[in-house]
Amino acid sequence: MRKMVLGGLRQWLRALGRLLGTVPVGWLILMGIVALPIAILFVVVALVFFVLLALLAVLGLLFYLLVWRPVFGPRRRREKVIEAEYTVKSEDDQ
Repeated sequence: MRKMVLGGLRQWLRALGRLLGTVPVGWLILMGIVALPIAILFVVVALVFFVLLALLAVLGLLFYLLVWRPVFGPRRRREKVIEAEYTVKSEDDQ
């Protein structure tokens, strides 16, 4: 089993070496100079985007909890209106 795994790994490395041998060295250097900063910039922009998205989600949750929930949510204390009739006795009636 170990020989099979090592043999397969060697074959894969040889194939990779043959593939890289077909690419000119100047092209690899140029891509390293141009493409690597672009890839790094892309990763940084993606991270900033996801951080801003998380911040927007937190702010939306706070807005819901502090503004919309008290206005549209169920009332904790239900106020009842009690109607009553009363008459006032004058001093002459007493």
